[in-house]
Amino acid sequence: MKNWKWWTFLLVGTSFCLCAPTAFAAESAGLHTQLPGAELWQPYLDQSPVDALQVAEDPWSVLQSFCTSSLFQTLRESIRSYAALLLFLLLSAIVSLFLGEEGDHSWCDLVCAGGCGILLWEPLLEIARQLCAQIESWNRFLSGFLPVYAGVLIMGGETSAGAAASGFFLTLLCLLAQALTAFVPPILECFLALSMACCITEQSCLGNLCKAAGTLLQKGLSLTGKLLAALLGFQRISAAQLDRTALRTGQFLTGTIPIVGQSLSDASEAVLAGIQLLKSGLGMAAILILLAEFLPLYLGMLAHLGCIVLCGTLCSLTGNNRGQALLTCFASAVRCMMACIALFFGLAVTGTALLFMLGGV
Repeated sequence: MKNWKWWTFLLVGTSFCLCAPTAFAAESAGLHTQLPGAELWQPYLDQSPVDALQVAEDPWSVLQSFCTSSLFQTLRESIRSYAALLLFLLLSAIVSLFLGEEGDHSWCDLVCAGGCGILLWEPLLEIARQLCAQIESWNRFLSGFLPVYAGVLIMGGETSAGAAASGFFLTLLCLLAQALTAFVPPILECFLALSMACCITEQSCLGNLCKAAGTLLQKGLSLTGKLLAALLGFQRISAAQLDRTALRTGQFLTGTIPIVGQSLSDASEAVLAGIQLLKSGLGMAAILILLAEFLPLYLGMLAHLGCIVLCGTLCSLTGNNRGQALLTCFASAVRCMMACIALFFGLAVTGTALLFMLGGV
């Protein structure tokens, strides 16, 4: 999943660098306000957390502004929720130290592993609830945004791209959102219960089986993201070629009409230029809205993952093999949830970026 996430961030950064100046030109020229239907897309432009000029001047500062205010709060909440677990592990280590080398540590390891599972159960389920709530929120936003954006594309002569945006792309995101929100919580509960049952037993092969299942799920999500992104890219390139051919044919036929044809052609080029600028600004606003909500949530999951890894390291130092195996499985569960949120966000950003980076006059 690492390569998929890095490619997502690279695409977002490329969109900022290439299209933010164009989006700002649309705002400064005021061409989009002269087009019909401004009452439909203007609310999405107003929802953007920053304007395109700030993105064009300093993209890195804009990215930092999305998470600076909520990052420290997220870290505090994560540390507070894991304070009880760290205290429990320290007490278990002290008890194990008092037992000495000749004492029976098996029962202490068993109690420690069971306690870790009980203390982490609710925080991990809370992460799953936040993930599902965020995906549902994005799905509602995109369900209203993509039909409006498709109308802008059709106004600009990109009929195939508009039909695909409100058809294939929107349907894909809705199905993916429904699948993730429906299956993530029950699968997570089953995985946590299975991990506790396997790691508490003395059979180490069962714990390794849970680790392998988590790794397989991460790779499956990564492969799914790559395939869907490739499908979106292929569909967008095909639609762009069809729209470009149809648009150039129409302009050629219009230009062949004496006197009036040339005037109509010039007027249509001016209108299409305004629509292209509006398309860049509207697409950039949608990406910024998604990114402003994605970064705090993803960094919060990363903080949870860091706390679990830290607790697993503490178990490893104290020789608690069962607790270490259980926390390793729980860390794999958090990575899978991070992969789920990155999958939906990555596809939404990739599809939106392809809509305004490709095509046009």
